[in-house]
Amino acid sequence: MGYEERVEEARKIYAQPARAGGAAPGEPFPDPPLQALAPEEFLDRLTEAAFRHHVKLRHPFAVRLALGQWTTRQLQEWVRQDYQRIVALIRRHALLAGNAADYEIVWGLLTRVKIEADADPVGGTFFALPQLWVKFGIALGLAREEIVEFRPHPVLGLFNEALVSEARLAAALPVRELVDASLDPVFYRVWGEALQRSLGLPQDAFDFFRAIAADRWGEETGRAVLRQGFGRQAGSREGQAVLWNQYRAEMEADREWHRLSFLQTILESVAHRRGRRGE
Repeated sequence: MGYEERVEEARKIYAQPARAGGAAPGEPFPDPPLQALAPEEFLDRLTEAAFRHHVKLRHPFAVRLALGQWTTRQLQEWVRQDYQRIVALIRRHALLAGNAADYEIVWGLLTRVKIEADADPVGGTFFALPQLWVKFGIALGLAREEIVEFRPHPVLGLFNEALVSEARLAAALPVRELVDASLDPVFYRVWGEALQRSLGLPQDAFDFFRAIAADRWGEETGRAVLRQGFGRQAGSREGQAVLWNQYRAEMEADREWHRLSFLQTILESVAHRRGRRGE
């Protein structure tokens, strides 16, 4: 399934009535293929399984984003709460690059950091992701200081710290880090388009989402890093099972579902407080 096909499929899945409340966590990830596949076909199969079971496709927070159901006040709170996370993700990716021993992997991961943390000096369309996130918040009515100086809820702060500390101590390259890089452009494109329709703000207010949607790092460079990093493993049945099961273990151990649930509770409390004040 190509990028455009996956975007259309995501739209259909988000729009299913049964998804209005989101799926529960813990849907079993499929078993690895029974026979060895060509490396590219194996990566395609793994990416497709990751897409179908991804938290950003299934969680109620994401479903409501895709359906344009969060209010401006709630989105303002999301911007404040998640600014430090965007910075933490860049730090995480830089640390993973620093831990790599192979030059090609270091180069590939640093390419991702450059995409996230800096503009193309030759005339790139977008700027650093933290700047674009602030731009989105300003379009929603926040001041820059309200975003960059805001400290997230302590629980969300712990999730951010874990991103960095885990990468600092990581001895192996996470499979999920690379597979999911191919999927984020799909989710952020659908979210950005839905937000633009529901909010009616100028198109450039959504450059954060458009920048991620336009970033094909995962397909163009991330897959090459995955092949390089795991070498011969991706060519044998046993090696492919190891990679597949490593992704499954990383997904099942991941705290993203719980982080989004906590973030959702915070955003819902914003609407509740507003209702009590009669605003």
